[in-house]
This record gives sequence, structure tokens and C-alpha cells, in this order.
Amino acid sequence: MSANAKTKEPQTTAVATTSGSTVPDYLQESVMRDAGQGVSTDAADNLVPLIYVLDAKSPQADASDSRHISGAKAGDIWLRNFSPPIVTGQDGILFQPCHFTKDWVEWRLRKNGGGFVGRHDWNPDTEFGQPPEAKKAPHPENPAKTIWLMPSGNEVKETRYHAGYVMINGGAFPFVIPFSSTGHTVSKSWMFNIMSKRTSDGRPIPSFACVYRLKTKQRTNSQGKWNVFDVTDAGENGKPRYATLEEYNRGKALYDAFVSGEKRADVEEEETATAAAGADDKM
Repeated sequence: MSANAKTKEPQTTAVATTSGSTVPDYLQESVMRDAGQGVSTDAADNLVPLIYVLDAKSPQADASDSRHISGAKAGDIWLRNFSPPIVTGQDGILFQPCHFTKDWVEWRLRKNGGGFVGRHDWNPDTEFGQPPEAKKAPHPENPAKTIWLMPSGNEVKETRYHAGYVMINGGAFPFVIPFSSTGHTVSKSWMFNIMSKRTSDGRPIPSFACVYRLKTKQRTNSQGKWNVFDVTDAGENGKPRYATLEEYNRGKALYDAFVSGEKRADVEEEETATAAAGADDKM
């Protein structure tokens, strides 16, 4: 299948794997009976890969870079650890959001070699949820921009995570989409859309009750151009696309796995994400 092939509408599958295959009929009874055997429930063994939007300066979209992905270009969607890894931003992906969280991720500054340091839980006792020891300071490379610095000199960034299923190639595969910096606007608008859908008694429906289409679009300011997700309802004529019962139950199970800590985002990948997305410099 071509790396630029369009995504397909979800199909009903009994058991999907990351290769897009399904369990054959003759094994269905056995795998249902023995489900979970030989599988780790340790969160360290259940890291969910991330999704990024590529920019012109992303190494994955630069043909001269050793990290280049064949066919990748600015505005494409990169599904890490998936084959094919690239979906065009014009085609987009179907995504069923199942869990949301936010925290602060600590990074070494680029002048100090860069790199992921660790995560800090959202702090309800500080103004923006930041670690209490973090202080605002001018960006060392752009004094017009303000960042949060730890006493160590490392930077911390608020990051919002939408975990869910990408529906592609006839299957559904768990991924996490991180949003930081200018991506917060996209994340907040998406959350507003989700919360606007209500139960008959007026409460917000669970996020995994609907499926959304994620394409990309370009944004511009005085600092340059970059690409972000454009999230819309996946139904006909822009209407909501509600999950099937099978999809709903699958989404609820993924939600429970994140809440329990059985699954978590592969945050260590975000060092690549920062370079790939490129949006953090467009403030």
C-alpha cells in the first residue's frame, strides 16, 4: 500500500494487530478463552506511540537528513511505529479519542544538548499547573518569548495528551497525540467540540462515543509557517459520527487502561516530536 494512500472507513474486526491483520475464524474461540495470557500489564511494557504533524524543518520531511522517511513532506501526519508511517494531511485520519490528560514535560535546552528529562504531574496548587519551583524567564534564543525554567536550567512545557484509536487499513490502533505550545488551541477547540455533545439529561457524552477526522492545515505568523491538526466531526456533511457499540466498548477499555496506568504515552519519543512538529517556536 502506498504511503500516501487514503484512510479507510473502520470495519468490524474481532481482534486487530499493529500489522492490520485479524485473528482467523478457527482461532477465535481459543484466543477469547486465553485472552491476556503471556501479555504484560506493566505500563513500562505498554507504551503507546505518538502521532505528529510534520513541518518543513522536520528531519523526517527533509530528504537530506538521515532520519528522512520516504515520501514524507510538510503537513503530513506521522504515525510512529506503524506501517506505512505517513498519511497525507489532505487525506487525514479517523481518530476515536478515549482518554485525556495534561502534565508538564521537562527538557534540557538545546544549547545544553537538548533531550527529554522527565514528566511532572499537573499541580492543582499552582496558577497554570506548573511545578512549583518553575519560574517564567525569557527564552534564551528568542527574548520576546517567555518559557518556564526549573532551577536546574531545564525547560518545562505544558503538554496535553489525547489518547485513542486511529482507524485505518481496516483496523483500529492505539496512539497518543501530544499538543504543546501553539497546539493548545487545537486541543482546547477539540475538547470544546467533544463536550458540546450531550446525553439526554444534559451531561457531556464520553469522548469515545464519537469519531473525528483529523487533517492538517498551515498556520502563519511573523515567526514563520507551520502545520497543525484540523479536527472535524467525521460524519456526513460535518455531522457527528457516533461509534458503533463495538467501537464504544473498545474505547472504554482503552480509557480504563490509561486511568489504571496499564497504558501510558511513550513520552520519551517527544524529543523527536518537538523537532518534528516545530510549532513551539511559533509563539
